[in-house]
Amino acid sequence: MTDEFRVALVADLLGPDGGVVFDDFGVDLLDKAGVSHAYLAEDRSPVTPDQLSDFDVVVSMGQAYTRESFAGVERLALIARTGVGYDMIDLAAATDADVMITITPEATRRPVASATMALMLGLCHRVTIKDAIVRNDDWGVRFDHMGCEIRGRVVGLIGMGMIGREVVRMLAPFEPSEVLISDPAVSAEEAAQLGVVLVDRETLLRRSTFVTIHCPLNEHTRHLIGARELRLMREDAFLVNTARGAIVDQEALTRALRDGWIKGAAIDVFEREPPDPDDELLTLPNVILAPHASCWTHELFRDIGHDCVKAALAVSRGEEPPYVVNRAVLERPGLQKKLEKYRT
Repeated sequence: MTDEFRVALVADLLGPDGGVVFDDFGVDLLDKAGVSHAYLAEDRSPVTPDQLSDFDVVVSMGQAYTRESFAGVERLALIARTGVGYDMIDLAAATDADVMITITPEATRRPVASATMALMLGLCHRVTIKDAIVRNDDWGVRFDHMGCEIRGRVVGLIGMGMIGREVVRMLAPFEPSEVLISDPAVSAEEAAQLGVVLVDRETLLRRSTFVTIHCPLNEHTRHLIGARELRLMREDAFLVNTARGAIVDQEALTRALRDGWIKGAAIDVFEREPPDPDDELLTLPNVILAPHASCWTHELFRDIGHDCVKAALAVSRGEEPPYVVNRAVLERPGLQKKLEKYRT
């Protein structure tokens, strides 16, 4: 490692007073390794080239990176992204700039799965409606809002990566009758080993009482769930989305909830964030809403911070960090030259 190796952390890791928001984010690991680091002065999205040009690694959160972000940036080797989504980053542009993009699936797996289960159980027991009953002193209508259980019902998961697998593990004590999955990357044999049934998406939507989404947002999954798909679902079905808002056509979902195509939904993510205050979805009683933060826990931010910092330290040693999503960059001579520099 050379003395010039520098790590930047995005500005939204600091509070309004300039103090560190997350005490145990892993920055102390940089100090222990003798790695220079600094917080970016401004929170810009998209990030601009002048913010990147003096650093070897940027630890980033929800900021966008466009092709223009990398214009003229030669030094940068890694953007270590907290969480598992990377739709806000132009991967092709990053690859062309010889910049690796990493994510933190290990750290995210359990908190997102737990949030999915919490939202699912909230729908089962009609938590928000019963909360309103108490606040409105309307106890007489309690019997009008019976819930249901996961027990004996079919649960369908769209996407079976680390988070989906953790949801399956957490589902077991609730005794669903069957767990269906739809994921082109999973074989029937692998599904059987996991104790789930691999089906096509249409079958999953038709049969499941609970449908949860765990796939990334890309050109193939944008509006994967639209009016047609929502029409396929059972009238007593619930949809849970903790992945990305644009995977679901939000306008179609609003119609589905309003007109009774499905019974309810729990949404932690939106096509536009924050949503328009006048959005009809916000007025519907049969949807639980959260501000893209259901999985946020002290443990989550500790773990994603540590994983990002460890990725940065791996690069400082000239090593390939884990969970590089733009794998093509690893074969590029420009990136290899950067890593070789850190090894000498």
